[in-house]
Amino acid sequence: MTETVQVEIERKYDIDGQASLPRLNGVSGVARVRYRPPMALEAVYFDTADRDLSANDVTLRRRTGGTDAGWHVKIGKGDRRIEMQSPLGSEELSVPRRILDLVRVHVRGKALTQIARLNTLRSVVDLMDGQGHPLAEVSDDQVAAMSVGFRAESRVQHWREWEVEVIDAGRVTSSAGGTQDFLDGVGQVLETAGARVSAAGSKVEKVVGKTTDPLDPRAPLVRHGETAGHDGGAPGVRSVLTATVRAQVRTLKGWDPLVRRNVEDSVHQYRVSCRTLRSILQTYAPLLDAGATKAVVKDLKKLGQLLSVARDAEVVRDQVAERLEALPGGARGPVGGLIPGRTVKRLQQSQARTYDLAHARQLKRMRSEWYFEVLDRLDAFALEVPLSAELSAEAEPGAAEAMVPLAADQVDAVLALAAAVASEQDHEARIELMHEVRKEAKRLRYAVKAVQEATGLDLGTALVARMKTAKRLQEALGEHRDSVMFQEHVLDTSRTAAQKGEDTFGYGVLFAAEVATQARTEADAEALVAKLAGRPS
Repeated sequence: MTETVQVEIERKYDIDGQASLPRLNGVSGVARVRYRPPMALEAVYFDTADRDLSANDVTLRRRTGGTDAGWHVKIGKGDRRIEMQSPLGSEELSVPRRILDLVRVHVRGKALTQIARLNTLRSVVDLMDGQGHPLAEVSDDQVAAMSVGFRAESRVQHWREWEVEVIDAGRVTSSAGGTQDFLDGVGQVLETAGARVSAAGSKVEKVVGKTTDPLDPRAPLVRHGETAGHDGGAPGVRSVLTATVRAQVRTLKGWDPLVRRNVEDSVHQYRVSCRTLRSILQTYAPLLDAGATKAVVKDLKKLGQLLSVARDAEVVRDQVAERLEALPGGARGPVGGLIPGRTVKRLQQSQARTYDLAHARQLKRMRSEWYFEVLDRLDAFALEVPLSAELSAEAEPGAAEAMVPLAADQVDAVLALAAAVASEQDHEARIELMHEVRKEAKRLRYAVKAVQEATGLDLGTALVARMKTAKRLQEALGEHRDSVMFQEHVLDTSRTAAQKGEDTFGYGVLFAAEVATQARTEADAEALVAKLAGRPS
C-alpha cells in the first residue's frame, strides 16, 4: 500500500440472523456482480484516554489482512468521510510518527493507546456496470470485537453487518444519477431483505461508544447550561457566537491533517477557516471581551500569515495553465502556440518551488509547541465565547438584535474603502485599496454566512442580500488580484529569463492578456459597489 487520501462513500447496515445478501443485479445501474472468497481482517483501534479522536469524529486503526492492510485515519461521519491510508511498516503496534502527525491536532501531547480489537470475516460482492467496471462493493461482515482498557474488556461482542462502499463515484454518477441515489437504491433492496441502517458511525463505536465533543456547536455552554446551537427559540448573543466560533474551530482542525498530507486545496480551506474566525471576532467585536478576543485574533493572524506564501504560490502556479487556455484558440491556438514551452515551464516551476518551500516551513511550524498552544487557546475561547463586561453585567440581548447592526457597519466599511478607490489617482495605491475592499467584503460575507450556517439565525433578508452582493464583489476583486499577482510573476520571471538569454516574447503576450481581465473586473466591481450602496449602477 502507498500513502493515499480519498473520500470514502459508504453506508452501513445492521443485520440479524442468517439472512443472505439479496440479488443486486439491475439495481441502480448494476449490470453484473462478482463474489470474492471470504477474507479474515484484524484491526486494532487507538485513541487517547479522554477519547479525543472519537469526540472529533476521527477513527485511527491498524488493520492486517485483506486488500487494504495498513494504518487508516478516517475523518468525519455520515455517508462521506475522508480516509487516509499508510503502509503498515514494522509489526509493532505503537502508532508511527507519520500517523501520529495526522491526529496531533486533536491529541497534542496526549498518549495514544489501544481501545479495541476487532476480528472480521468479510465476504465481498463487487457491483459492476455493463463493461465490467466496478461501481461499488457490498461487504458481508461477521465481527468479533473486544474493548481494551475498559472494565468490559473481557467481554467479546459479536454482530453481523452489511456495508455498501462506492468504488468509482464518477461511474456511479453516470449509471445511477449520483452516489446518493445509488446508495438509496441498493439500500432499499438490502432493507427489504431485513437490514437496518446502522445507528453507529463505525464498528469501533459499537464496542466503546461515542464521546461527545465539548466544542460541538450543539453542546451546552459550560457555565450557563444553555445549548450553544439554535434551539428554535430566540437565541441570545452568547449562545449564537459560541456555536458559530465552535463550528469554525472544528472546521479548522478538520483541515489540519489534509494540510499535512498536502491534499489539493487544503491550504486554501485552512486559510479560509482562519479568516472566517477572524471575521466573526472582528465584526462582532463590540459584543466580546476585548482582551481575550484580541489575543485570539492575533493568533489567527499569525496562522494566516503562515499559510499566505504557500497559498499565493499555489494560486499563481495553477494560473499558468489556466491563462494559456484562456488565450484565443487555447494553449495550442494561434496565440498560445507562439509561447515557447521553456517559458511555460519556467513560470510553473518557479512557483512550484516556492510552494514546496513554503509548505515545508508551514509544516515545521505546525509541529511546534507554539502551534499546539494556539490550538489550546482557541479551544478555551470556543468553549464559551467571553462577552464584553457591559453585556455580562446586564440582560443579554437577542442575537439578531445585537448582531445585525454590527454587520451593517461592516457594509459601511466596505463602501468607505470603495469610495477611497474611486478618488485615488495613483495606480499602485489604487490596486492596494481595491485589495482592501476585497478583504472587507470578504469579512462581511464570512461573518454573516458563518452565523447562518452554524445556528440558522435569521439575520433578515436585507442583510443576507447585501452579503450575497459582497460575495460577488469579493469574487470580482479576487479575480482582479489574481490577475495582478500573475502579471507580477510573469514580469519577474521574464527578467530572469532575459538574464539567461532566453526569448521573452511569450512573457509579453501573457502580461498583455491580463490588461483586459483587469479592466473587466474593475468595471464589475464598480457596478457591485453601486448595488451594495443601493444606488443605480
